[in-house]
Amino acid sequence: MSQLKLYRRDIDLEAGDKHNKVVQLVEEAASPFYGKTMKQVFMYALGIGFKNRKRVPLKKRTGIIPTRALSQTDEAILKAIAICETQTVDILFGENIPTIFKIAEEYANGGIDLLYYQVFNPEPGDIDRRMEQPLRDILASLSTN
Repeated sequence: MSQLKLYRRDIDLEAGDKHNKVVQLVEEAASPFYGKTMKQVFMYALGIGFKNRKRVPLKKRTGIIPTRALSQTDEAILKAIAICETQTVDILFGENIPTIFKIAEEYANGGIDLLYYQVFNPEPGDIDRRMEQPLRDILASLSTN
């Protein structure tokens, strides 16, 4: 069987509330994701979900991103997260390939709520600074190791 046949047509997100949050993130002028793509929001949510170890299975799926829209960098990130999660490179081959997407979808599903709260947090303050702070914390922890 060809490896390409194991790739799904679309990357899914939780239908309903989570999908609506992604739409709001790209359509609200107050959002730093305004005018961006759902793929960009998905990838950011994936990163936040993975960093916070918030992996949430999808109950009802809706396809939001064609897999062909993924860049080589995007695919590398999905694969790296899957390897980290499973602790094996076997995830990259054969019948294991669909699990790469499942893991990514579940981390993005967990990260959407965190991202949404970060952007539309009712507390006063600059959105960019709130989003930037976790990155600064990661860099600070790397420099002390």
